[in-house]
Amino acid sequence: MKRLINYIAILCLALASCKKDGPLNANMDNFNIDSFKPGATDEWLQKEYLDPFNIEVLYRWDRYQVSLAKDLVPPLESKVIPAMETVKSIWLSPYLTVAGAEFIKPYVPKQIVLIGSAEYNNDGTITLGTADAGRRINLFIINSFQKSNTANVEQMMHTIHHEFGHILHQNSPIPEDFPRISPEYAANWTANVNTANEAKRLGFVSRYSRSNDNEDFVEMIAFLLVEGQDWFDAYVNTAGDLGKPRLRQKEQMIVNYFKMAYNINFRKLQAEVKASFDRETGRTTTFAFNLGRNTYSKMTVAKSDENHSTSFTTAYTSAAAAVKTASAALTVADQFELRFGMLVGKPIATLVMTVKNGSTNEEWFFNYKVTVVGDKVTFVADNTITGVETDKGTKYRPQLKPLLDIIEQASIASFLSPQNLTKGGFKGEVNTSNYFYGSLIR
Repeated sequence: MKRLINYIAILCLALASCKKDGPLNANMDNFNIDSFKPGATDEWLQKEYLDPFNIEVLYRWDRYQVSLAKDLVPPLESKVIPAMETVKSIWLSPYLTVAGAEFIKPYVPKQIVLIGSAEYNNDGTITLGTADAGRRINLFIINSFQKSNTANVEQMMHTIHHEFGHILHQNSPIPEDFPRISPEYAANWTANVNTANEAKRLGFVSRYSRSNDNEDFVEMIAFLLVEGQDWFDAYVNTAGDLGKPRLRQKEQMIVNYFKMAYNINFRKLQAEVKASFDRETGRTTTFAFNLGRNTYSKMTVAKSDENHSTSFTTAYTSAAAAVKTASAALTVADQFELRFGMLVGKPIATLVMTVKNGSTNEEWFFNYKVTVVGDKVTFVADNTITGVETDKGTKYRPQLKPLLDIIEQASIASFLSPQNLTKGGFKGEVNTSNYFYGSLIR
């Protein structure tokens, strides 16, 4: 007991000796988020979000707006306006243009919370965004945002379109047939067996889509709007016999859902999002870019097309005549195809020439590996490629050389014009007088 009393006495003495007679002069108002003085960022957010849309953007750090169990970082104020300018341009404005204010005001979230870092999960994944009860969207990794980085913008806009998709289906349920299209949902979507290729084969637009039908639905919305139709077409083209029809069925169901549930023309919304994205980032969709992503199944080239260079038409005529001289029974058709595909994730092409041999038609095949660097495209002959039809015209390659030389030259790929994206062509990088165009089939 005596020892305990001594400890208490010592403690009291220590406390007494620490006492300060003067005030500490600590102004706790500086730490009260309810008493801050609005600055330029706050005024901008009020003008662009709160007044027109009744959306409160929260960027001043409030730990109780996010998970207390996670280590998170506040957003940098310097990132707030650039990020929210982009969000308005690529998310709000397209919906406002296509659906009108009568759609925007009831359905947009009342709060958008900005968090500087990602939210790291126990399974090794990270959370980029969340939607809470249709009233709030949390956007993470704001501190990494760069408007000049197209991939960075794409990631953020995919996140907000994904989360807004959740708000939409919380107000109007997804079609009851949607989960039956690809029933192979797996709660453990991060498992090694759920590879990107396996998800695609089963008709899912991403690995995460397999987690449940709601995520599947909003991932479809986000990919179709942000990554865009060209990306989606390229993805579908490599999905195989099972995945391809499933993805197309889901796509049509998304289009129908927007019309039936919200009277929104989804194709117009797609076009508005794409135009806004391109304006914000300077992104351009080129023929070469699409070719590298396997957007097209083939390109049909007719010798009579008036857009060819004279040297190409002359080479075509010369090659056909040389084949005829070598064998009078052979007549090269005035049209050929370049069939596009992917092999081990790399683009390939097969030149298919139709040749009449007496009373029957033959198809001669020339296989190529395709390299795409910027707008430069090169077809490298490679008849060792497996998995595609093999070359039947090797015997007559010398006769076809004038034509093949132009096809196999290093070329600059381009659309016929910005107004005609259904026709693409190749112009010699060195000899710019050699060029040809063809009709593109998705």
